[in-house]
Amino acid sequence: VYHSDSGQLIFMNKYHGRKLTLAGFKEALFQFFHSGRRLRQELLSPVLSRLKEMQAALESCESYRFYSSSLLIIYDGEQHRKHKRRRTEDELSEEEEEDEDEEVEAEPKMDEDEDEEGEEGEVAGAFGFPHSPAPSSDSSSCCSGNSSSGSSSISQSRSDLRCPVVDVRMIDFAHTTCRYYREDSVVHEGKDSGYIFGLQNLITIISELENHCTD
Repeated sequence: VYHSDSGQLIFMNKYHGRKLTLAGFKEALFQFFHSGRRLRQELLSPVLSRLKEMQAALESCESYRFYSSSLLIIYDGEQHRKHKRRRTEDELSEEEEEDEDEEVEAEPKMDEDEDEEGEEGEVAGAFGFPHSPAPSSDSSSCCSGNSSSGSSSISQSRSDLRCPVVDVRMIDFAHTTCRYYREDSVVHEGKDSGYIFGLQNLITIISELENHCTD
């Protein structure tokens, strides 16, 4: 998670995730959507929308099983950039002078690899290390996990700022199977109820987080 106010990246390894209780998982999601100063509640609705679309798609799939698959959630960690436009006094009206600073939000770049922990030992915890912001807004925050938890760089107009850029992707399909996969002797019937159950739980928890923000 990129904390834009301090310029730090907060990292939690997979061993930390495996030890989380239900309360700990909820807290981890809260931290994931937190900028270091405030909860990025504007991200919650778009993420929920993507998860619900994914759930509807999976409920229409027959015989697919996504064993050991993961979800990747990604959003732009840099909340906004300010650009000052310089013009001559003759070109600016009084109204333009008051609104000379423009805020522009850029989309994140897709992370190349979410397996950054590599061969680390089983040490649970969070790590913070300094990050020097690049000239372009390529600071992204991502969260992934097995069946529990991703975008080009394009500037947006001010009217789009209330719709932050987020993405949710299914990843890791090494153990996915379906009736069309002839190398698998077992043919499953119906939808992947286990994966859908995990999605429903994630939707419920993020919805609770969104409702808490509203309250």
